[in-house]
Amino acid sequence: MISKIYTEDIVILKEFLDKCASLMGNMEKDIVRLETGSGDKSLYDCIYKNINIIRKGSSFFGLTALLKVTNEMNFIMGRITAGPVLTGHIDALLLSLDFLNSYIIRLGSKLQVISVSGNENGKFIEFAPDSKEEQILGSIEKIHKQYESEDGLDRYRKTDKTDEDSYDVLLSEGLQSKIEEDVREQFVFENAEHLELIENNILIRLDNDNNDKESINEIFRVVHSIKGGTGVYLSTLSPEDPHYEHTKNFLEVVHSFENLLSLIRDKQYAFDKNLVNLSFRVIDFFKSFIQFIGLGEGNIENYKEIAESINFEISNLESLPAKSGQESTTVNYKDEADKNRKYDDIPGHKKANGNITQSIRVRQEKIDAMMNIISELVTAKNSFAHISEKLGTEYNLPEISKEIKQVEAYVNRISDELQNSIMSIRMVEIRTVFQKMPRVVRDIAQNSGKNIELIIEGEDTEIDKSIIEHISDPLVHIIRNSTDHGIEPYEERISIGKPGKGKIILRAYNKNKYVYIEVEDDGRGIDPEKIKEKALAKELISEAEAEKMNNKQLINLIFIPGFSTANQVTEVSGRGVGMDIVKSNISKINGSVTVESEIGKGTKMVIRLPLSLAISRGLIVEAEGTDFIIPLESIVETVKVSTDKIHHFNGRYFTYLRGTVIGMEWISKIFMLGKRDTLKKELNAVILTNGTENIALVVDKLKKEQEFVMKPLEGHLASIPGISGSTILGNGKVVLIVNPSDLIKLSGL
Repeated sequence: MISKIYTEDIVILKEFLDKCASLMGNMEKDIVRLETGSGDKSLYDCIYKNINIIRKGSSFFGLTALLKVTNEMNFIMGRITAGPVLTGHIDALLLSLDFLNSYIIRLGSKLQVISVSGNENGKFIEFAPDSKEEQILGSIEKIHKQYESEDGLDRYRKTDKTDEDSYDVLLSEGLQSKIEEDVREQFVFENAEHLELIENNILIRLDNDNNDKESINEIFRVVHSIKGGTGVYLSTLSPEDPHYEHTKNFLEVVHSFENLLSLIRDKQYAFDKNLVNLSFRVIDFFKSFIQFIGLGEGNIENYKEIAESINFEISNLESLPAKSGQESTTVNYKDEADKNRKYDDIPGHKKANGNITQSIRVRQEKIDAMMNIISELVTAKNSFAHISEKLGTEYNLPEISKEIKQVEAYVNRISDELQNSIMSIRMVEIRTVFQKMPRVVRDIAQNSGKNIELIIEGEDTEIDKSIIEHISDPLVHIIRNSTDHGIEPYEERISIGKPGKGKIILRAYNKNKYVYIEVEDDGRGIDPEKIKEKALAKELISEAEAEKMNNKQLINLIFIPGFSTANQVTEVSGRGVGMDIVKSNISKINGSVTVESEIGKGTKMVIRLPLSLAISRGLIVEAEGTDFIIPLESIVETVKVSTDKIHHFNGRYFTYLRGTVIGMEWISKIFMLGKRDTLKKELNAVILTNGTENIALVVDKLKKEQEFVMKPLEGHLASIPGISGSTILGNGKVVLIVNPSDLIKLSGL
């Protein structure tokens, strides 16, 4: 029988082959362990699970050879479970496994497109059955007959091998539950990626160009993949399962949506605004289902209303005439040579040399655990410097001290390499956050009647995954503000000589070991005087405070809780909580946000973020005999300040730094360790910044830079202002890590 693989399924076929290759590596070892007499039930369940994952995937792709062999393997495992383990059983399993291995390697690396044919469902690849298939099945059959009389288990053999579920009776309830959980996890993970691609990429492109055929092809392929994955997941559920009916209804909607997309594609209809809006509704329904299945949260929308809306659009389109000269398929080739290309030539596919596994999927918890271990290693390596110094000074053992320093250098190198390696694994492209923004801009623009273009730059910039998780909400708030407050309505822009279409630029880039994210618009800008009026009206500042503020300080009032320039509360803004949340959340991850604005020209918000939160560098300082660590990302510089250059006014201290007035405060005064010391001729000061304001923090001693791993304080200690957490130095001493943003607030400058 000739098998067919549709070109839309090539990507997920490759993923399936990768999965099979990794599963079979473990299966061979487990099968051999069966022969040693191991009665471990988990071993049987593990082999069963792996066989059935391959079997169900083979059924989905129509790989009959794999399906037949895995069915036979399932039957053999049933005999082993019910009776003694015989040599013939192990021989049959290993023989089957050898066939699966060779089949998958050949299919993955040598599969040729024998013919590319068109039909109503699109293009497909045909390939002939494997020449060894019948030979392998015949050999397995002989082994069955040889041992049938010995174990007397004929009652377990099914004559109808085409019934996929005939062997499920051999599986324990625990194994079935485990298989269902694994398939569910994979189903949720893959569909979350599919939906993000559709919502934040494909539909945005179609909204801009309703005749983008490649995007129409792409959304059809992705929805087709979702349908296939849903079918596999549904097959693991029993009718009594509480998710069964929901999944069945979900599959019905997916199938209807695929039919709609197929109609648009085949008849070459334009993907107009109504279809885009309907597609967003469908994706919202898909997301509610995935969230419900994956997290058990929220409610699934009424599937009947969605299905009716889809079927209504199908009826409308079917009544329209198809475009003349249309083709029955949508996979286009540049020239005739492309029609006969090999599978290895398909973009994104790399030819495998005997092993098709190109990547592995690792749980986030495992990477986090490894990062924690490396963090502890950083703490431990700091002890070498302390021990070396102690041996040299206190015990007068310079030779041993020198050897310890050499070991320290060696451990430092290994530690740094490990740290860099695991950091590179944790780094992800910021596009995962940026791709959500086109939908945000589109929805607000439609609700407000504005015409806005979003330009995204630097979305391949990498940042630690833990920071990615914290930056999404603040970025959404900033984009909403630019769209709702920043960009003027079309008529207003035209009247002042601006282009009717507003522009928002979202960019990311690396600079000096930091990641910068900028949101820049060409809107009306921020008027400091209006900010002052609103702040005074809401009694957020006093008249005296307002008079002392410059334009930059006035603009930064937008970060005060409760502040808003909106005249009325809307679905988008006006409650005065957005920018406060932005600054608060960014500060929590040791980041900063600054605002640059010019009236009539536009506004630019710049977010500066550290590359990672796991391991940081800081400056150890001393005040009144107590050590503190100040994170380097908040330090501008360290300076010596002469006491005759310090000025006192209205209860505050100031100095001049290269012609600029800068406020001063003593860390000992902030933490109530002692009074301000102004008797010394020269003071040590650390210039701190929160992105908008600077302060000179006076300390007794500047010690040294050091890597540290911050541990959060717990209980009532967690609420101490000015303290972010603690760490342990190489000598075992616990040191507090200060929060520079809090220190600037506490200084009252």
